[in-house]
Amino acid sequence: MVKTAALRTALVLLFIRAELHAQELLPLRHVVVFNNNGRKPPTPNVYPLFRLSEPFALVENFYTPATLDATLTDNLARSRMLYIGQYCDEGPLFADPVVCKVLRNFLQGGGMIFFDYNTGGRPGRFSPDTEKFLTSVGVMPPSEFCQGYGSDCFAEANRHAVLSAPVPIGGKEAGHYGWWEKWPKEQIVLAHAKDDPGKATLLIQEGIHGKGVVMFNQLPGAFRSADGLYFDLVRNIIAYAYNEAR
Repeated sequence: MVKTAALRTALVLLFIRAELHAQELLPLRHVVVFNNNGRKPPTPNVYPLFRLSEPFALVENFYTPATLDATLTDNLARSRMLYIGQYCDEGPLFADPVVCKVLRNFLQGGGMIFFDYNTGGRPGRFSPDTEKFLTSVGVMPPSEFCQGYGSDCFAEANRHAVLSAPVPIGGKEAGHYGWWEKWPKEQIVLAHAKDDPGKATLLIQEGIHGKGVVMFNQLPGAFRSADGLYFDLVRNIIAYAYNEAR
């Protein structure tokens, strides 16, 4: 009996070591999600409206202004994307100097900060703390934000990888609410109003702190449905964010 128990214990320890080794070889990818409350998808009006874990095998780490803590550092280190939810007041995220330092390191390591759709209740669309942080890392926020609905079209697929892989969406039509009429030359327009390319609705800036990326979005359909054109856009965004070769 003693020998049997010892053998069983040895096998369990061997299994645990094998599991830990497998996790080292194949670490799970994470995505950090910031919203203004503690509810999780698919609860209505908390974004994304579908779980990123299911189609993309991502571990979702949810944060709100009240739950920002030391775990953010470790979870961002495991992630390549910080998603800021629709209608979210992102200001508290960038008001904390400690969090801002973590986010600078995140960008330096090749991370992406994705600002999802917002109705722009304040002038300029972003909070002063957000603008201060972005400027500190070399990103001039797009400006001259205007409100209103309209038809959109994506730029041609060869414009950027987000429009071409793994699903070609370049040239396809979408819809927007709100747009920017001014943005720096470092930012690439991925989508714009169908009747006016001077109204940008999806922007990307690369090379921030070396390899970091920031995206700004005014296409409400993104991150709302797990199928169709907007899901193809999400698929491409995720693929680009987690592509180590970019």
